[in-house]
Amino acid sequence: MTPREPLCNNLRFLFLVAAGILIISSPLHAQDNGNFNIDLGGYVKELGQIAAGNDFTEIRYDNILHHRLESDWKLTEHIEFRADIRNRLISGYSIKNTPGVEEFYERDPNYLDLTWVWFDTEYSILQSNIDRFHASYINGPWEVHAGRQRVNWGRTFVWNPNDLFNNYAFLDFDYEERPGVDALLAQYNWSYASSVEAGIRVGNSWDESVVGGIVRTSLGSYDVQFIGGHYLDYIALGTGWAGYLEDAGFKGEFTYFHPEDNFFEERGHITATAGFDYMLNNGIYLQTELLYNGGYNRSLNPLDRLVRPPSADNLFIATSGYLLNGSYQIHPLVSGNMSLLGSFDRTIFIIIPQINVSLTENLDFLLLSQLLKGSVFREAVDTPNLFFFRLKYSY
Repeated sequence: MTPREPLCNNLRFLFLVAAGILIISSPLHAQDNGNFNIDLGGYVKELGQIAAGNDFTEIRYDNILHHRLESDWKLTEHIEFRADIRNRLISGYSIKNTPGVEEFYERDPNYLDLTWVWFDTEYSILQSNIDRFHASYINGPWEVHAGRQRVNWGRTFVWNPNDLFNNYAFLDFDYEERPGVDALLAQYNWSYASSVEAGIRVGNSWDESVVGGIVRTSLGSYDVQFIGGHYLDYIALGTGWAGYLEDAGFKGEFTYFHPEDNFFEERGHITATAGFDYMLNNGIYLQTELLYNGGYNRSLNPLDRLVRPPSADNLFIATSGYLLNGSYQIHPLVSGNMSLLGSFDRTIFIIIPQINVSLTENLDFLLLSQLLKGSVFREAVDTPNLFFFRLKYSY
């Protein structure tokens, strides 16, 4: 047993006890008692996935029943606490036919192990994961956050080379909140658009840790940022921006990564992205984004790399990438979206159509496909056509 395992077990236990007390004793809305305030929320989702080969002779089915509980505690005028847990019952073909699947769902990529499997059978696994568990001190221009949290330094939509702390996988559409990270973060805001922030992501070693800082400010009509620090085994320096060119939104990021070991012998690389977005007069919203992935190295399993959070220095399964995206509000309760993700240097085409329907105020239905085309997937994926249907009730 490692020294941190008893702490992780205690945190899990405390979270579950607190969650049980809150559910029993509190309604689902904020309750005020002086400065003390608790707000509960979350959702229940039913997600089905059909995976098929190109000739549709082989069809596989997977299912996720997903419950999320979110809690915000206002303890005093300046101190807040947040704790969220994901509970997922995962079943189907992938559970039965993936070697070591229980170990995969038991694994927590952060310093504290706040992920565990309640039980596993031949066809199903029940997993829980505490992905937010942090205290915040907020007093005027000062903010300090400690614990598992979301640290968002990205500016662009799909790929974020500035996001040193916790990048996310674009194809993992069912994780709207995106992963958290065990970190200590301090921020000072000297105006609405200007701040300085420094943070530490805790790792088992120096090469698994991140120590970085970011300065945000405004230059003319643009919000800009400058980042720097230690990222795993690299020194990272970069910048990002968001503003407008005429009526089109213009955003971008780039970061230079230089190896810390053999500093003078080895060369560094740049990872950069830039994108535009524009709303047409007829209500169609268009987006495009380009990526130069200077840290690319070939993966034997491209689909696995696409659905797991990438590292900031290697964001895609190719040296280049592009996104074309369009969305339209078909009806006040119905929206549609079409995306194309691809590369200029590898034969990759990922077509993502989706329709979202608001059935009631708290109930939504989603139809989405991820069609993986090109030689990269023909060689590595048996069932490259993925079809999802999801029912989500929020409370």
